[in-house]
Amino acid sequence: MITFEKTMLDEVHRLAVAEYPHECCGVIIGRPGGHGEDILYPCVNIQNKLHAADPVAHPRDARTAFNIDPRELLKIENDIRDKGMAIKTFYHSHPDHDAYFSQEDTKRALSDWGDPWYPDASHLVVSVYNGQIKDQALFAWNAEKKVFEKQKDLNL
Repeated sequence: MITFEKTMLDEVHRLAVAEYPHECCGVIIGRPGGHGEDILYPCVNIQNKLHAADPVAHPRDARTAFNIDPRELLKIENDIRDKGMAIKTFYHSHPDHDAYFSQEDTKRALSDWGDPWYPDASHLVVSVYNGQIKDQALFAWNAEKKVFEKQKDLNL
């Protein structure tokens, strides 16, 4: 079971509302098995920039997709090594859509050979309608079934 401090989840919700009607995105790191030491890294969604530069390769804009700059993710990974932590959760919002793990989310989370880039990380999706949090759902990789499954418990 994955746990989050209420203040951490509140901050993700705040960021999701602040970015509406675009998707917010970021990373939560923590010590493996630890609680209360998590650090939230809000990331810049570069999807609009990618879409403007090449709408054929990137047909979605930031209203329906997110993309974390690889340089930003590399900086987070360097911080993780320095702190002895791991990526616990990737988060993003779904503006005016429900909290589900979409086909696009799955595509971005998997490598070309079908395995997740971060198999131990969960994925938090926050649904925002009209600038208000509607719902949230947490997904984790099921290696046996080769799918991201909704987790039954999202404890604070």
